[in-house]
Amino acid sequence: MVRTERVPLAENEAGDLYVEGSRVFLEDLVDLYRQGYSPEEMALAYPGLALADLYAVLAYVLRHPAEVEAYLKRQGVRAREAEEKTRSYRSSDLRKRLEERRE
Repeated sequence: MVRTERVPLAENEAGDLYVEGSRVFLEDLVDLYRQGYSPEEMALAYPGLALADLYAVLAYVLRHPAEVEAYLKRQGVRAREAEEKTRSYRSSDLRKRLEERRE
């Protein structure tokens, strides 16, 4: 008998995908995988994640490359927008005073 396994990914209200029961985001695991980390090495980096869950998530990534790439692209855009927004809050006067203190 063949059973279909459920992928242990959840989505928060902001649209971020993460491994259920953790605070580990899909993009973090994809990044490690692309750097050459094995699921076993990822499990060492994130001891709260079950090895079987890591394999299930990576299988999803490999089976759905277009969906994952679209998600990663959206996350990249959101990260750049957040960076731009926080950059606008940075005070040049404060930066100037901090730099003067360093001297």
